[in-house]
Amino acid sequence: MLNKKTLGLIGIVAVAIGATVGVMKWLERPSDSATVTKSAAPSNLSGATAADWCAGHRVPESECTKCHPQLVETFKAKNDWCAEHGLPESHCRECNPSLKFPQEAAAVSMADWCAEHRVPESECTKCHPQLVETFKAKNDWCAEHGLPESHCRLCNPDLKFPQEPPPATSFQLDMESEVSIFFPKNKTACATDGAIIQFASLQTAQRAGLTVEPALSAETAPAVEAPAEIVFDETQTTIQTTTVPALVTRWLVKPGEAVKEGQVLAELESPEIPGLKAELLEARAAWSVQEKEQKRMEQLKQKNLISASAFEMSEAKAEETRARLARAEGLLRSAGLTAGEMNLVAVERTINSKFFVRASQAGIFMERKASLGNLLPAGTALAVLSSGNSVWLEAQVREEELSKIKVGQKLEFLTDAAGRQTSQGKVVWVARFLDSETRTGKVRAKMTSPFNELPPGRFGRAVIYTRSETKSVVVPKDAVQWEGCCNVVFVEEAPDRYRPRKVEIEPADPEHYRVSEGLKQGEPVVVKGSYLLKTELKKSSIGAGCCGIEPTS
Repeated sequence: MLNKKTLGLIGIVAVAIGATVGVMKWLERPSDSATVTKSAAPSNLSGATAADWCAGHRVPESECTKCHPQLVETFKAKNDWCAEHGLPESHCRECNPSLKFPQEAAAVSMADWCAEHRVPESECTKCHPQLVETFKAKNDWCAEHGLPESHCRLCNPDLKFPQEPPPATSFQLDMESEVSIFFPKNKTACATDGAIIQFASLQTAQRAGLTVEPALSAETAPAVEAPAEIVFDETQTTIQTTTVPALVTRWLVKPGEAVKEGQVLAELESPEIPGLKAELLEARAAWSVQEKEQKRMEQLKQKNLISASAFEMSEAKAEETRARLARAEGLLRSAGLTAGEMNLVAVERTINSKFFVRASQAGIFMERKASLGNLLPAGTALAVLSSGNSVWLEAQVREEELSKIKVGQKLEFLTDAAGRQTSQGKVVWVARFLDSETRTGKVRAKMTSPFNELPPGRFGRAVIYTRSETKSVVVPKDAVQWEGCCNVVFVEEAPDRYRPRKVEIEPADPEHYRVSEGLKQGEPVVVKGSYLLKTELKKSSIGAGCCGIEPTS
Protein backbone atom coordinates (compact mmCIF):
# COMPACT_ATOMS: atom_id res chain seq x y z
CA MET A 1 0.00 0.00 0.00
CA LEU A 2 1.04 3.61 -0.52
CA ASN A 3 0.87 6.08 2.29
CA LYS A 4 -0.23 9.64 1.61
CA LYS A 5 3.30 10.94 1.95
CA THR A 6 4.59 8.61 -0.77
CA LEU A 7 1.67 9.39 -3.10
CA GLY A 8 2.29 13.10 -2.65
CA LEU A 9 5.97 12.64 -3.45
CA ILE A 10 5.19 10.68 -6.61
CA GLY A 11 2.86 13.42 -7.80
CA ILE A 12 5.36 16.19 -7.12
CA VAL A 13 8.26 14.42 -8.81
CA ALA A 14 6.09 13.44 -11.77
CA VAL A 15 5.09 17.06 -12.31
CA ALA A 16 8.72 18.17 -12.01
CA ILE A 17 9.90 15.59 -14.54
CA GLY A 18 7.00 16.46 -16.85
CA ALA A 19 7.96 20.12 -16.78
CA THR A 20 11.60 19.30 -17.49
CA VAL A 21 10.66 17.04 -20.38
CA GLY A 22 8.75 19.98 -21.81
CA VAL A 23 11.91 22.07 -21.67
CA MET A 24 13.89 19.36 -23.40
CA LYS A 25 11.20 19.07 -26.11
CA TRP A 26 11.67 22.75 -26.83
CA LEU A 27 15.44 22.43 -26.85
CA GLU A 28 15.42 19.35 -29.06
CA ARG A 29 13.75 19.95 -32.38
CA PRO A 30 12.59 16.87 -34.26
CA SER A 31 15.62 16.94 -36.53
CA ASP A 32 18.29 17.08 -33.85
CA SER A 33 17.01 15.55 -30.61
CA ALA A 34 19.27 13.96 -28.02
CA THR A 35 19.18 10.19 -27.96
CA VAL A 36 19.83 7.79 -25.12
CA THR A 37 21.40 4.58 -26.37
CA LYS A 38 23.22 1.59 -25.02
CA SER A 39 26.89 1.62 -25.89
CA ALA A 40 28.48 -1.64 -26.86
CA ALA A 41 31.90 -2.71 -27.89
CA PRO A 42 32.06 -2.53 -31.69
CA SER A 43 31.66 -5.93 -33.26
CA ASN A 44 30.63 -7.53 -36.53
CA LEU A 45 26.91 -7.88 -37.09
CA SER A 46 25.57 -11.31 -36.30
CA GLY A 47 21.95 -10.37 -36.91
CA ALA A 48 19.73 -7.35 -37.57
CA THR A 49 18.45 -6.38 -34.13
CA ALA A 50 16.75 -3.19 -33.04
CA ALA A 51 19.14 -2.95 -30.08
CA ASP A 52 22.09 -2.50 -32.49
CA TRP A 53 20.81 0.81 -33.76
CA CYS A 54 22.00 4.36 -33.13
CA ALA A 55 18.85 6.44 -33.53
CA GLY A 56 20.84 9.66 -33.18
CA HIS A 57 22.97 9.01 -36.28
CA ARG A 58 20.73 6.45 -38.07
CA VAL A 59 23.41 3.78 -38.43
CA PRO A 60 24.13 0.48 -36.62
CA GLU A 61 25.36 1.26 -33.10
CA SER A 62 28.26 -1.17 -33.45
CA GLU A 63 29.46 0.72 -36.55
CA CYS A 64 28.73 4.31 -35.51
CA THR A 65 31.86 6.42 -35.90
CA LYS A 66 30.24 9.34 -34.07
CA CYS A 67 29.70 7.27 -30.93
CA HIS A 68 32.89 5.26 -31.40
CA PRO A 69 35.54 7.53 -32.97
CA GLN A 70 38.11 4.72 -32.72
CA LEU A 71 36.35 3.03 -35.67
CA VAL A 72 37.26 5.82 -38.09
CA GLU A 73 40.66 4.37 -38.99
CA THR A 74 39.10 0.92 -39.49
CA PHE A 75 36.73 2.26 -42.13
CA LYS A 76 39.45 4.36 -43.77
CA ALA A 77 41.68 1.27 -43.99
CA LYS A 78 38.86 -0.46 -45.89
CA ASN A 79 38.68 2.56 -48.22
CA ASP A 80 35.14 3.09 -46.93
CA TRP A 81 35.24 6.79 -46.13
CA CYS A 82 33.41 9.91 -47.37
CA ALA A 83 35.87 12.74 -46.78
CA GLU A 84 33.33 15.33 -47.88
CA HIS A 85 30.83 14.47 -45.12
CA GLY A 86 33.20 12.96 -42.55
CA LEU A 87 31.71 9.46 -42.20
CA PRO A 88 31.94 6.04 -43.90
CA GLU A 89 30.75 5.98 -47.50
CA SER A 90 28.50 3.04 -46.57
CA HIS A 91 26.81 5.26 -43.99
CA CYS A 92 26.53 8.46 -46.00
CA ARG A 93 22.90 9.25 -46.81
CA GLU A 94 23.93 12.45 -48.61
CA CYS A 95 25.74 10.36 -51.19
CA ASN A 96 23.28 7.42 -50.98
CA PRO A 97 19.75 8.83 -50.35
CA SER A 98 18.15 5.38 -50.59
CA LEU A 99 20.45 3.84 -47.99
CA LYS A 100 18.75 1.28 -45.71
CA PHE A 101 20.07 -0.96 -42.93
CA PRO A 102 18.50 -4.24 -41.78
CA GLN A 103 18.48 -2.94 -38.19
CA GLU A 104 16.60 0.16 -39.28
CA ALA A 105 13.42 -1.76 -40.08
CA ALA A 106 13.49 -3.47 -36.69
CA ALA A 107 14.07 -0.14 -34.95
CA VAL A 108 11.26 1.52 -36.89
CA SER A 109 8.91 -1.30 -35.89
CA MET A 110 9.73 -0.75 -32.22
CA ALA A 111 9.47 3.00 -32.74
CA ASP A 112 5.79 2.59 -33.67
CA TRP A 113 4.77 2.70 -30.04
CA CYS A 114 3.01 5.37 -27.96
CA ALA A 115 4.41 4.88 -24.45
CA GLU A 116 1.96 7.39 -22.98
CA HIS A 117 -1.18 5.55 -24.09
CA ARG A 118 0.37 2.06 -24.52
CA VAL A 119 -0.85 1.46 -28.06
CA PRO A 120 0.88 1.55 -31.49
CA GLU A 121 1.70 5.16 -32.35
CA SER A 122 0.23 4.81 -35.84
CA GLU A 123 -3.11 3.71 -34.34
CA CYS A 124 -3.29 5.99 -31.28
CA THR A 125 -6.60 7.84 -31.30
CA LYS A 126 -5.50 10.09 -28.42
CA CYS A 127 -2.50 11.41 -30.35
CA HIS A 128 -4.30 11.27 -33.72
CA PRO A 129 -8.03 12.09 -33.14
CA GLN A 130 -8.65 11.90 -36.88
CA LEU A 131 -8.44 8.09 -36.59
CA VAL A 132 -11.55 7.88 -34.39
CA GLU A 133 -14.02 7.77 -37.28
CA THR A 134 -11.94 5.11 -39.02
CA PHE A 135 -12.22 2.76 -36.03
CA LYS A 136 -15.91 3.54 -35.57
CA ALA A 137 -16.52 2.72 -39.25
CA LYS A 138 -14.91 -0.69 -38.59
CA ASN A 139 -17.26 -1.16 -35.59
CA ASP A 140 -14.13 -1.21 -33.43
CA TRP A 141 -15.09 1.26 -30.70
CA CYS A 142 -15.64 1.06 -26.94
CA ALA A 143 -18.15 3.84 -26.22
CA GLU A 144 -17.88 3.31 -22.46
CA HIS A 145 -14.17 4.14 -22.31
CA GLY A 146 -13.83 6.30 -25.43
CA LEU A 147 -11.22 4.34 -27.41
CA PRO A 148 -11.10 1.45 -29.89
CA GLU A 149 -12.27 -1.89 -28.48
CA SER A 150 -9.03 -3.42 -29.73
CA HIS A 151 -7.09 -0.91 -27.59
CA CYS A 152 -9.23 -1.05 -24.44
CA ARG A 153 -7.27 -2.62 -21.61
CA LEU A 154 -10.17 -2.17 -19.18
CA CYS A 155 -12.29 -4.49 -21.29
CA ASN A 156 -9.32 -6.67 -22.28
CA PRO A 157 -6.89 -6.79 -19.30
CA ASP A 158 -4.58 -9.29 -21.09
CA LEU A 159 -4.18 -7.10 -24.17
CA LYS A 160 -0.65 -7.15 -25.71
CA PHE A 161 0.75 -5.64 -28.89
CA PRO A 162 3.73 -6.97 -30.87
CA GLN A 163 5.48 -3.59 -30.55
CA GLU A 164 4.88 -3.33 -26.82
CA PRO A 165 8.20 -3.30 -24.95
CA PRO A 166 8.52 -5.44 -21.84
CA PRO A 167 8.49 -3.57 -18.52
CA ALA A 168 11.98 -2.21 -17.92
CA THR A 169 11.82 -2.66 -14.17
CA SER A 170 9.41 -4.13 -11.68
CA PHE A 171 8.58 -1.79 -8.83
CA GLN A 172 7.13 -2.64 -5.46
CA LEU A 173 5.83 0.43 -3.66
CA ASP A 174 4.73 -0.22 -0.09
CA MET A 175 4.86 1.30 3.34
CA GLU A 176 8.61 0.79 3.40
CA SER A 177 9.12 3.17 0.46
CA GLU A 178 10.03 6.49 2.01
CA VAL A 179 12.13 9.57 1.46
CA SER A 180 15.39 9.82 3.35
CA ILE A 181 18.29 12.24 3.39
CA PHE A 182 20.66 9.29 3.81
CA PHE A 183 22.68 8.15 0.77
CA PRO A 184 21.15 4.92 -0.63
CA LYS A 185 23.43 2.24 -2.00
CA ASN A 186 23.72 1.94 -5.78
CA LYS A 187 22.27 -1.08 -7.54
CA THR A 188 24.95 -3.38 -8.90
CA ALA A 189 23.16 -3.73 -12.26
CA CYS A 190 20.56 -1.44 -13.80
CA ALA A 191 19.51 0.30 -16.99
CA THR A 192 22.14 3.00 -16.47
CA ASP A 193 24.97 0.54 -17.14
CA GLY A 194 26.47 1.26 -20.54
CA ALA A 195 23.98 4.01 -21.45
CA ILE A 196 25.05 7.20 -23.18
CA ILE A 197 23.26 10.44 -24.04
CA GLN A 198 24.10 11.53 -27.56
CA PHE A 199 22.98 14.85 -29.01
CA ALA A 200 22.55 14.83 -32.78
CA SER A 201 24.68 17.92 -33.15
CA LEU A 202 26.97 20.22 -31.22
CA GLN A 203 24.44 23.02 -31.73
CA THR A 204 21.77 21.03 -29.86
CA ALA A 205 24.11 20.43 -26.93
CA GLN A 206 24.97 24.13 -26.80
CA ARG A 207 21.29 25.07 -26.72
CA ALA A 208 20.84 22.81 -23.69
CA GLY A 209 23.02 25.21 -21.68
CA LEU A 210 25.16 22.55 -19.99
CA THR A 211 28.22 23.59 -17.96
CA VAL A 212 31.08 21.19 -17.33
CA GLU A 213 33.64 21.26 -14.52
CA PRO A 214 36.52 18.89 -13.76
CA ALA A 215 36.33 16.68 -10.67
CA LEU A 216 38.64 18.18 -8.05
CA SER A 217 40.98 16.69 -5.50
CA ALA A 218 40.74 18.14 -2.01
CA GLU A 219 41.47 17.38 1.62
CA THR A 220 38.21 16.05 3.07
CA ALA A 221 37.25 14.01 6.08
CA PRO A 222 34.93 10.98 5.85
CA ALA A 223 31.67 11.87 7.52
CA VAL A 224 28.26 10.57 8.53
CA GLU A 225 25.22 12.65 7.70
CA ALA A 226 22.00 12.53 9.72
CA PRO A 227 18.86 14.60 10.33
CA ALA A 228 19.19 16.76 13.42
CA GLU A 229 17.37 19.25 15.62
CA ILE A 230 18.61 22.04 17.89
CA VAL A 231 17.30 21.58 21.44
CA PHE A 232 17.74 23.27 24.82
CA ASP A 233 20.84 22.47 26.83
CA GLU A 234 19.05 20.68 29.66
CA THR A 235 21.90 21.33 32.09
CA GLN A 236 21.32 25.08 31.76
CA THR A 237 17.54 25.16 31.32
CA THR A 238 14.80 25.45 33.95
CA ILE A 239 11.04 25.09 33.79
CA GLN A 240 9.05 27.63 35.79
CA THR A 241 6.05 26.08 37.52
CA THR A 242 3.96 26.24 40.69
CA THR A 243 2.73 23.64 43.17
CA VAL A 244 -0.90 24.81 43.18
CA PRO A 245 -3.57 24.93 40.46
CA ALA A 246 -3.20 28.33 38.81
CA LEU A 247 -4.16 30.50 35.86
CA VAL A 248 -2.05 33.21 34.26
CA THR A 249 -3.81 36.57 34.28
CA ARG A 250 -0.96 38.64 32.85
CA TRP A 251 2.50 38.09 31.35
CA LEU A 252 5.08 40.68 32.32
CA VAL A 253 7.96 39.63 30.02
CA LYS A 254 8.24 38.62 26.38
CA PRO A 255 10.06 35.60 24.91
CA GLY A 256 13.66 36.49 24.14
CA GLU A 257 14.03 39.02 26.95
CA ALA A 258 16.92 38.75 29.39
CA VAL A 259 15.72 38.31 32.97
CA LYS A 260 17.37 38.48 36.39
CA GLU A 261 17.03 35.92 39.14
CA GLY A 262 13.86 36.64 41.14
CA GLN A 263 12.32 38.88 38.43
CA VAL A 264 8.53 38.60 38.14
CA LEU A 265 7.55 36.78 34.95
CA ALA A 266 3.76 36.56 35.25
CA GLU A 267 0.83 37.39 37.53
CA LEU A 268 -1.18 34.34 38.65
CA GLU A 269 -4.34 33.48 40.53
CA SER A 270 -5.18 30.25 42.32
CA PRO A 271 -8.25 29.05 44.27
CA GLU A 272 -5.90 27.48 46.84
CA ILE A 273 -3.83 30.58 47.63
CA PRO A 274 -6.48 32.23 49.89
CA GLY A 275 -6.61 29.11 52.05
CA LEU A 276 -2.83 28.94 52.30
CA LYS A 277 -2.62 32.63 53.25
CA ALA A 278 -5.29 32.11 55.91
CA GLU A 279 -3.35 29.18 57.31
CA LEU A 280 -0.27 31.40 57.44
CA LEU A 281 -2.09 34.07 59.45
CA GLU A 282 -3.49 31.46 61.85
CA ALA A 283 -0.09 29.81 62.29
CA ARG A 284 1.68 33.11 62.94
CA ALA A 285 -0.98 34.19 65.45
CA ALA A 286 -0.76 30.86 67.26
CA TRP A 287 3.02 31.01 67.34
CA SER A 288 2.98 34.56 68.67
CA VAL A 289 0.79 33.50 71.61
CA GLN A 290 2.67 30.26 72.21
CA GLU A 291 6.04 32.01 72.07
CA LYS A 292 4.99 34.39 74.88
CA GLU A 293 3.53 31.50 76.87
CA GLN A 294 6.76 29.57 76.56
CA LYS A 295 8.80 32.50 77.91
CA ARG A 296 6.51 32.72 80.99
CA MET A 297 6.82 28.98 81.55
CA GLU A 298 10.62 29.29 81.47
CA GLN A 299 10.50 32.02 84.14
CA LEU A 300 8.19 29.93 86.36
CA LYS A 301 10.43 26.89 86.00
CA GLN A 302 13.46 28.89 87.07
CA LYS A 303 11.57 29.82 90.26
CA ASN A 304 10.46 26.16 90.74
CA LEU A 305 6.81 27.22 90.58
CA ILE A 306 5.85 24.55 87.99
CA SER A 307 6.71 20.92 87.68
CA ALA A 308 9.09 19.57 85.08
CA SER A 309 6.28 17.70 83.33
CA ALA A 310 4.23 20.88 82.95
CA PHE A 311 7.19 22.68 81.41
CA GLU A 312 7.84 19.79 79.01
CA MET A 313 4.20 19.80 77.86
CA SER A 314 4.42 23.55 77.23
CA GLU A 315 7.64 23.11 75.30
CA ALA A 316 6.10 20.38 73.13
CA LYS A 317 3.12 22.57 72.32
CA ALA A 318 5.48 25.37 71.29
CA GLU A 319 7.31 23.02 68.90
CA GLU A 320 3.99 21.91 67.42
CA THR A 321 2.95 25.53 66.86
CA ARG A 322 6.35 26.35 65.31
CA ALA A 323 6.03 23.35 62.90
CA ARG A 324 2.56 24.47 61.87
CA LEU A 325 3.97 27.92 61.01
CA ALA A 326 6.87 26.39 59.05
CA ARG A 327 4.40 24.23 57.09
CA ALA A 328 2.24 27.24 56.14
CA GLU A 329 5.28 29.24 55.05
CA GLY A 330 6.73 26.30 53.11
CA LEU A 331 3.52 25.72 51.13
CA LEU A 332 3.36 29.37 50.12
CA ARG A 333 7.07 29.46 49.30
CA SER A 334 6.78 26.41 47.01
CA ALA A 335 3.78 28.01 45.33
CA GLY A 336 5.94 31.02 44.48
CA LEU A 337 5.57 33.58 47.28
CA THR A 338 8.68 35.23 48.70
CA ALA A 339 9.38 35.95 52.39
CA GLY A 340 8.62 39.62 51.76
CA GLU A 341 5.21 38.78 50.26
CA MET A 342 4.35 36.53 53.22
CA ASN A 343 5.32 39.27 55.68
CA LEU A 344 3.13 41.69 53.72
CA VAL A 345 0.19 39.29 54.09
CA ALA A 346 0.76 39.23 57.86
CA VAL A 347 1.08 43.02 58.10
CA GLU A 348 -1.84 43.97 55.85
CA ARG A 349 -3.91 40.94 56.87
CA THR A 350 -5.43 40.81 53.38
CA ILE A 351 -6.30 37.51 51.75
CA ASN A 352 -6.71 37.17 47.98
CA SER A 353 -5.92 34.65 45.24
CA LYS A 354 -3.21 36.69 43.53
CA PHE A 355 0.47 35.77 43.49
CA PHE A 356 3.46 35.83 41.08
CA VAL A 357 5.84 33.44 39.34
CA ARG A 358 9.50 34.56 39.42
CA ALA A 359 12.63 33.62 37.50
CA SER A 360 14.56 30.94 39.38
CA GLN A 361 17.78 31.83 37.52
CA ALA A 362 19.22 34.62 35.43
CA GLY A 363 19.06 34.00 31.70
CA ILE A 364 16.78 34.32 28.69
CA PHE A 365 13.01 33.98 28.84
CA MET A 366 12.63 31.40 26.08
CA GLU A 367 8.99 30.37 25.92
CA ARG A 368 5.53 30.91 27.38
CA LYS A 369 4.05 27.50 28.05
CA ALA A 370 0.77 28.64 29.64
CA SER A 371 -2.06 30.48 27.93
CA LEU A 372 -3.87 33.38 29.57
CA GLY A 373 -7.01 32.56 31.52
CA ASN A 374 -6.71 28.75 31.56
CA LEU A 375 -6.80 27.10 35.00
CA LEU A 376 -3.90 24.66 34.95
CA PRO A 377 -3.25 21.72 37.27
CA ALA A 378 -0.52 21.95 39.89
CA GLY A 379 2.95 21.28 38.45
CA THR A 380 2.09 22.41 34.90
CA ALA A 381 5.01 24.09 33.08
CA LEU A 382 4.38 27.81 32.83
CA ALA A 383 7.57 29.09 31.15
CA VAL A 384 11.07 28.03 30.03
CA LEU A 385 14.28 29.82 31.02
CA SER A 386 17.75 29.13 29.63
CA SER A 387 21.14 30.53 30.46
CA GLY A 388 21.67 31.19 26.74
CA ASN A 389 25.30 30.10 26.87
CA SER A 390 24.91 26.98 24.73
CA VAL A 391 22.47 24.66 22.98
CA TRP A 392 22.50 20.98 22.14
CA LEU A 393 22.13 19.23 18.82
CA GLU A 394 20.38 15.88 18.68
CA ALA A 395 20.94 13.79 15.55
CA GLN A 396 19.23 10.53 14.57
CA VAL A 397 21.97 8.30 13.14
CA ARG A 398 21.00 5.12 11.32
CA GLU A 399 21.95 1.79 12.80
CA GLU A 400 24.80 0.78 10.49
CA GLU A 401 26.63 4.09 10.99
CA LEU A 402 26.14 4.54 14.74
CA SER A 403 29.28 2.52 15.51
CA LYS A 404 31.40 5.11 13.65
CA ILE A 405 30.39 7.92 16.03
CA LYS A 406 32.60 8.57 19.07
CA VAL A 407 32.48 11.15 21.86
CA GLY A 408 34.72 14.09 21.00
CA GLN A 409 34.25 13.97 17.20
CA LYS A 410 33.62 17.31 15.50
CA LEU A 411 30.48 18.03 13.53
CA GLU A 412 28.79 20.72 11.48
CA PHE A 413 25.12 21.68 11.44
CA LEU A 414 23.64 22.79 8.13
CA THR A 415 20.20 24.25 7.62
CA ASP A 416 18.45 25.95 4.71
CA ALA A 417 17.56 28.85 7.03
CA ALA A 418 21.26 29.70 7.44
CA GLY A 419 22.13 29.53 3.74
CA ARG A 420 25.73 28.43 3.28
CA GLN A 421 26.71 29.13 6.88
CA THR A 422 27.53 26.21 9.15
CA SER A 423 27.64 25.88 12.92
CA GLN A 424 30.29 23.87 14.75
CA GLY A 425 29.92 21.45 17.62
CA LYS A 426 31.40 18.41 19.36
CA VAL A 427 29.81 15.05 20.17
CA VAL A 428 29.23 14.66 23.93
CA TRP A 429 27.01 11.56 24.06
CA VAL A 430 26.17 8.56 21.85
CA ALA A 431 23.16 6.36 22.62
CA ARG A 432 23.80 2.69 23.40
CA PHE A 433 20.35 1.68 22.22
CA LEU A 434 18.20 2.13 19.11
CA ASP A 435 14.74 3.56 18.68
CA SER A 436 12.40 0.59 18.23
CA GLU A 437 10.47 2.27 15.39
CA THR A 438 13.03 4.26 13.40
CA ARG A 439 16.01 1.94 14.07
CA THR A 440 18.21 4.98 14.61
CA GLY A 441 20.40 5.98 17.54
CA LYS A 442 20.48 9.41 19.13
CA VAL A 443 23.72 11.39 19.09
CA ARG A 444 24.00 14.55 21.19
CA ALA A 445 26.49 17.34 20.59
CA LYS A 446 27.22 20.61 22.35
CA MET A 447 27.19 23.52 19.92
CA THR A 448 29.58 26.41 20.23
CA SER A 449 27.22 28.89 18.60
CA PRO A 450 24.93 30.82 20.98
CA PHE A 451 21.21 30.11 20.95
CA ASN A 452 20.38 33.40 19.18
CA GLU A 453 22.14 31.95 16.11
CA LEU A 454 20.74 28.46 16.64
CA PRO A 455 17.24 28.75 18.11
CA PRO A 456 15.92 25.53 19.69
CA GLY A 457 13.47 23.75 17.43
CA ARG A 458 15.44 24.40 14.23
CA PHE A 459 15.82 21.36 11.97
CA GLY A 460 18.70 20.60 9.61
CA ARG A 461 21.47 18.12 8.85
CA ALA A 462 24.38 17.11 11.02
CA VAL A 463 27.64 16.18 9.31
CA ILE A 464 29.75 14.21 11.80
CA TYR A 465 33.39 13.79 10.80
CA THR A 466 34.46 10.28 11.74
CA ARG A 467 38.14 10.37 10.68
CA SER A 468 40.88 12.87 9.96
CA GLU A 469 41.15 14.59 6.59
CA THR A 470 42.43 12.68 3.57
CA LYS A 471 42.84 13.56 -0.09
CA SER A 472 39.79 12.62 -2.16
CA VAL A 473 37.79 13.51 -5.27
CA VAL A 474 35.00 16.07 -4.80
CA VAL A 475 32.27 17.34 -7.14
CA PRO A 476 29.61 20.06 -6.79
CA LYS A 477 26.35 18.76 -5.34
CA ASP A 478 24.44 19.89 -8.44
CA ALA A 479 26.48 17.43 -10.51
CA VAL A 480 25.07 14.36 -8.70
CA GLN A 481 21.63 13.02 -9.58
CA TRP A 482 19.63 10.13 -8.13
CA GLU A 483 18.27 8.44 -11.25
CA GLY A 484 16.02 5.91 -9.58
CA CYS A 485 18.38 3.21 -8.38
CA CYS A 486 21.78 4.85 -8.09
CA ASN A 487 23.63 8.16 -7.79
CA VAL A 488 25.15 9.24 -11.11
CA VAL A 489 27.24 12.00 -12.59
CA PHE A 490 27.36 12.72 -16.31
CA VAL A 491 30.88 12.54 -17.69
CA GLU A 492 31.58 14.47 -20.90
CA GLU A 493 33.10 12.22 -23.56
CA ALA A 494 32.60 14.76 -26.35
CA PRO A 495 30.87 18.16 -26.52
CA ASP A 496 27.73 16.39 -27.75
CA ARG A 497 28.02 13.05 -25.89
CA TYR A 498 27.70 12.33 -22.15
CA ARG A 499 27.90 9.06 -20.24
CA PRO A 500 26.16 8.50 -16.86
CA ARG A 501 28.61 7.16 -14.28
CA LYS A 502 27.59 5.54 -11.00
CA VAL A 503 29.32 7.09 -7.98
CA GLU A 504 29.44 6.41 -4.26
CA ILE A 505 29.17 9.71 -2.40
CA GLU A 506 29.60 11.08 1.11
CA PRO A 507 29.14 14.61 2.49
CA ALA A 508 32.16 16.87 2.11
CA ASP A 509 31.04 20.48 2.68
CA PRO A 510 27.85 22.48 2.08
CA GLU A 511 28.55 22.72 -1.68
CA HIS A 512 30.34 19.45 -2.53
CA TYR A 513 30.10 15.69 -2.25
CA ARG A 514 33.09 13.47 -1.60
CA VAL A 515 33.24 10.74 -4.28
CA SER A 516 34.65 7.56 -2.77
CA GLU A 517 34.16 5.42 -5.88
CA GLY A 518 33.36 5.83 -9.59
CA LEU A 519 35.19 9.02 -10.59
CA LYS A 520 38.77 10.16 -11.01
CA GLN A 521 40.33 13.55 -10.47
CA GLY A 522 40.12 15.78 -13.53
CA GLU A 523 37.29 13.95 -15.30
CA PRO A 524 34.82 16.51 -16.74
CA VAL A 525 31.31 16.26 -15.24
CA VAL A 526 28.13 18.19 -16.04
CA VAL A 527 27.09 20.57 -13.25
CA LYS A 528 24.46 22.95 -14.58
CA GLY A 529 21.99 20.92 -16.63
CA SER A 530 22.66 17.52 -15.03
CA TYR A 531 18.97 17.24 -14.14
CA LEU A 532 18.03 17.66 -17.80
CA LEU A 533 20.34 14.79 -18.72
CA LYS A 534 18.79 12.68 -15.97
CA THR A 535 15.38 13.41 -17.49
CA GLU A 536 16.63 12.24 -20.88
CA LEU A 537 17.95 9.10 -19.20
CA LYS A 538 14.58 8.46 -17.58
CA LYS A 539 12.39 9.19 -20.61
CA SER A 540 11.67 5.53 -21.25
CA SER A 541 10.33 5.03 -17.71
CA ILE A 542 8.24 8.17 -17.26
CA GLY A 543 5.10 6.29 -18.27
CA ALA A 544 5.95 3.36 -16.00
CA GLY A 545 5.24 5.27 -12.82
CA CYS A 546 8.72 5.13 -11.29
CA CYS A 547 9.30 8.90 -11.14
CA GLY A 548 12.40 8.87 -8.96
CA ILE A 549 11.14 6.29 -6.39
CA GLU A 550 13.75 3.66 -5.63
CA PRO A 551 12.75 0.27 -7.07
CA THR A 552 13.01 -2.91 -5.01
CA SER A 553 14.47 -6.02 -6.44
